[in-house]
Amino acid sequence: MNKKTHRRNIIRRLFSGDLLVNDTLNKHGRYLIYLVVLALFYIEFHYNMAQTVKQVRQLERDVKNLQAEYATQASELMRLSKQSEITRMLNARNITTVSAPKAPPKRIKQ
Repeated sequence: MNKKTHRRNIIRRLFSGDLLVNDTLNKHGRYLIYLVVLALFYIEFHYNMAQTVKQVRQLERDVKNLQAEYATQASELMRLSKQSEITRMLNARNITTVSAPKAPPKRIKQ
């Protein structure tokens, strides 16, 4: 039998239902079910891994953005906490009751 005729015969048996009734399918049925279940697990695993990689990339972008925001806010806080900046802000609000100390701080001994 040549290959073309054999392939046509298999396709004809598949569509006619003879392949399902044949003993060959009964012999290898559990193995086929095992392969189908294994393929489904593989597809599910691949999908979950793709979602996890997508999440990790998003979280890495978020961390970079938060680090940049932290650096910006830290530098702004350092600028605002300078004595000259505090004095400038007090003068801008016309608060004259608070002034910088004239003498350096003294250590209290216990």
